[in-house]
Amino acid sequence: MAKPSEEETAAGDICGALCGILGTGVDIHRCLAARSLGRIGDPGAVPTLIDALLDEDEDVRTDAAQALAHMADPRAAKQLLENLLGDPCADVKLAAIEALVRLKDPAAVPWLLRLLKGRDESVVWDEEAFFHDDWDDWTDIQIKSVEGLAALGIEKAVPGIVEIMADEHGQDMSETAFKALVRLGEPGINALAVYLDDSDVRRRRRAAAALAGVDHEAAIDPTTRALKDPSPEVRLAAAKPMAARNPSDQRLTVLFEDDAPQVRSWVVEKLAVHYRDRLLHSLEDPSHRVQTVALKVLAENPGHDDDGALASALRTKLNSPSSEVGNAAALALAAIDPDGAVTDLKQRLEDAEQSLETRTGAIRGLAGIGGATALEAIVDVIGDGQRQIRLEAIGALKAMAREHWPNRAGEALLAALRGELVPEPASDEGAVGKTVDADPQHDDSMEEGDKEDTVVAFPTTTLGSIMLAESAPPDAFGLPDTGVELTPMDMERLALARRIKGKRCMPVVPRVSPHRDVRRFAARVLGDLDFDDVATGLSLALKDDDAELRTAAADSLARIGSRRGSLPGEAVDALLKALPGADRDSRLLIIRGLGTVENESAAEVLERYLGDEDSFVRTEAIRALSLAGAANPALVGLLKDPDPGVRLAAAQAMAATGGESATDHLVEFAMAFEGYYRRDAGRLLRNLNVERANARFLEVLADRETLRVWPAVIEALEELNLPDQQKNSGVTPAGIDEYRRSHP
Repeated sequence: MAKPSEEETAAGDICGALCGILGTGVDIHRCLAARSLGRIGDPGAVPTLIDALLDEDEDVRTDAAQALAHMADPRAAKQLLENLLGDPCADVKLAAIEALVRLKDPAAVPWLLRLLKGRDESVVWDEEAFFHDDWDDWTDIQIKSVEGLAALGIEKAVPGIVEIMADEHGQDMSETAFKALVRLGEPGINALAVYLDDSDVRRRRRAAAALAGVDHEAAIDPTTRALKDPSPEVRLAAAKPMAARNPSDQRLTVLFEDDAPQVRSWVVEKLAVHYRDRLLHSLEDPSHRVQTVALKVLAENPGHDDDGALASALRTKLNSPSSEVGNAAALALAAIDPDGAVTDLKQRLEDAEQSLETRTGAIRGLAGIGGATALEAIVDVIGDGQRQIRLEAIGALKAMAREHWPNRAGEALLAALRGELVPEPASDEGAVGKTVDADPQHDDSMEEGDKEDTVVAFPTTTLGSIMLAESAPPDAFGLPDTGVELTPMDMERLALARRIKGKRCMPVVPRVSPHRDVRRFAARVLGDLDFDDVATGLSLALKDDDAELRTAAADSLARIGSRRGSLPGEAVDALLKALPGADRDSRLLIIRGLGTVENESAAEVLERYLGDEDSFVRTEAIRALSLAGAANPALVGLLKDPDPGVRLAAAQAMAATGGESATDHLVEFAMAFEGYYRRDAGRLLRNLNVERANARFLEVLADRETLRVWPAVIEALEELNLPDQQKNSGVTPAGIDEYRRSHP
């Protein structure tokens, strides 16, 4: 007989320890042990889990049944069936049904068929549960039985499911029942097709969706019939799964002529690419919604129409009364006739009388065409008075600058960052550097004469009523001539209200000078371009007087560095110089940027911020040092930091460094703080010394003086020993960024 390997021995030790807890531990420990054994999946735990199906605690029985369902071991079938029939707890019955279905146990089928009809007298029930929970648990069992019979493909269940649907006093189970029927072959499909004639639109919609989603000959005729249903909701419900299975299905072409615009727009968007003639025909659809969708599809699939008629038709649509159609036509024209479209789009962009949507559509079209003329037209509107035009233009330049660097678009963005494209005005009065709160009590657009004739509006708040009580005439709100006597509380509130100088509102569009706006937005979009001269230009912006510009530049440098894994030396020097005097937001981003480079000077500076009073700064410094590959002895102390985010960041960084010491510290970390990080620690330990971590945890489980931390140890062991297919992403030096995103 072969000697077991170290891995097999360790797995047996873990299974034995957890099985011992499941057999003799306290209730909460037994529940946790059952769950962990199920997820770890060691076959040696099955006998103990079967015994746990008879535990005195219903929660333990439930967890044991769920664990056996997960493991799907045939040895458990007999006892699971006995629990289904004889255990009064509904949760245990539900878990038993799930396990028996996974086992495909034929002995369970007759009982599931009986459970469809009601509370079978041969089954034990908790008769008082309804009075305690105000919910009939049998309904859940009925649903689980329907799903189980469908999963097993038991066609004999069809009459019982139909009978459930016919019960007017029962719960609406149409969604579950229809999905089950469609899985039960021709008998189920035929039974489901009857509901296409139901008077309830919701039932018809659900039936159509279920029938259209199955690839079965018996479903062909009912699905075709559903495409002609009087309700557009039903027609769409049938069309969507049909298109997902086969977008070239000829039966769907009837929807191009559907009466409902929402149906026509959907079929054009999803299927017109397969039917060129239908797409072009939809350009003249009476619905602007359909036209817009057709134009967007055409822009993405321009084809090879050479007769010029299509381009002429698109130019006509540029002046459509619908701005959405006009914008979509601009993009389509740019794709169909790029050389000829430049002039049309340039004129639309330069015309300040055009709507905002029209001008932004022109920018997008020009950006798609490219070329010197289109680029210069976009550059010319970077300083436009409308903020959306400015932002759209800079975004278009970024898209044009991505390829063949260096290029004119990239040069324009760098010039915008430096403030060369939009000069700073001589006087900045009225155009502030940051968002300004609007003052509703002062409206410069209102003439003096208008102010005198303003009608007193009925107040919309209690405070407004109090404030107007003295100034408004007595009959303004139907009040008595003597007015309303104010209570002492009213008088106190009125006195407080008079101290309020004015309501402050945040404007929908911030009032920012074009000069500052362009520089800030250029700094943000340049972070998407990974080139040395871009990083150098952004590093110069770190010295600017505009705080928002400095923050945007720091953010962009951090993003460039994270993608490239490095930054030019000038950029690193600029970040180091900017860090001491930076405000809190910029400081976080500068630290993040420094973490992307391997630089001894940067590491020394970052270490100083491990003790910063701001927990976010400490967290960012830990991550930066870890990303830069710098191990730090301070991490051990930071595992006990008052801030939970700092502690987790320190644990992640320690896992990335590796070593036996890191393993020991993370084992302790799993049990600290009431086990708050038990699962995080377990996942982190997978990339370290798993055998050592298991041994340390088992030592704790062997000591009954440590019962208080056993829950944390059990779940940490579970995470540490999951089968490969169940493991989540762990942390490695190369993968810490991904781990941080998935474990905020």
